[in-house]
Amino acid sequence: MAVRNVTSSQTLENFRTTFNSHATDTGDLSSLSTSAKGSLVLAINEINTSVTGTGFTLSDGSNTQAIVTGNTLLVSGTNITTAVSATDTLTLSLPNDISENLFFDAFGSQYNADGSNTYTEFVVTRYTKDSAHIYNGQGSSLGYKIDGVPAPFINLVPGNTYRFNQSDGTNSGHPLAFYLDVDKNNSYTTGVTTNGTAGSSGAYTQIVVSDTTPQRLYYQCTVHGKMGNLALINSTSFADTTSSAILTVKGGSITDSSGAISFGNENLTTTGSITVGSSGVIFSDGTSQTTAGATNAFAIAQAVALG
Repeated sequence: MAVRNVTSSQTLENFRTTFNSHATDTGDLSSLSTSAKGSLVLAINEINTSVTGTGFTLSDGSNTQAIVTGNTLLVSGTNITTAVSATDTLTLSLPNDISENLFFDAFGSQYNADGSNTYTEFVVTRYTKDSAHIYNGQGSSLGYKIDGVPAPFINLVPGNTYRFNQSDGTNSGHPLAFYLDVDKNNSYTTGVTTNGTAGSSGAYTQIVVSDTTPQRLYYQCTVHGKMGNLALINSTSFADTTSSAILTVKGGSITDSSGAISFGNENLTTTGSITVGSSGVIFSDGTSQTTAGATNAFAIAQAVALG
């Protein structure tokens, strides 16, 4: 093969001429399969621009996206850490604990300690109600979303602390609080703390749930009606709202193994009857006692403590 030299003192045009002369060393340019046949440089450039990577396809089970040469794959998400350590290595890392609320049917609840600033967080946002909201068409036209879900039923567990994060700007003018009834006639403040102003950074309402927390609480806006929904607590405490029955027994009975059922200072009415045992029934003011063994009109309209 012929040797052709180009010196540093020569012009770029000299280099091109010398380089293209290699075509006569390697064969006839007209025999190339490229469209460009005027010079070896043009043929090489055409080959370079026509080469593409094979790539791969991403799928989420419903949608697909082809990734080929020149595309960029961006991975993002809450609590996801990514690291590119080599040209062919992408490492994804997830936390080894579960800090986000999960609406799993059978997962259960993770314990968090009340005194260590550990809590389960719900992110609260405000939206215009639709058919997915339980009180759509009632109260305010606006409603809460909890972790993106329109006013869900929430299960709270004694021993845990729950923080309702209201930092999102849509919460402005809609501070969240707890009530014993959906119409907000009776507020509930035991174990409840608030921080900041709803709609501003760091704003939240927090509740420490215990065995004495009422079994039914409503998370609602203090200003507008029926933006939230019901929170169910697995506790041993009923709440007395003084306006509606919280325990109804139909076609059954209440039995306490210790032989004592206490009603406290409550209003008791019935459309049925109760059979009084050997001790009779003593009311809280001590002024009325039924005859042992008698059957009297009696029903539970308010709170009941068993044991």
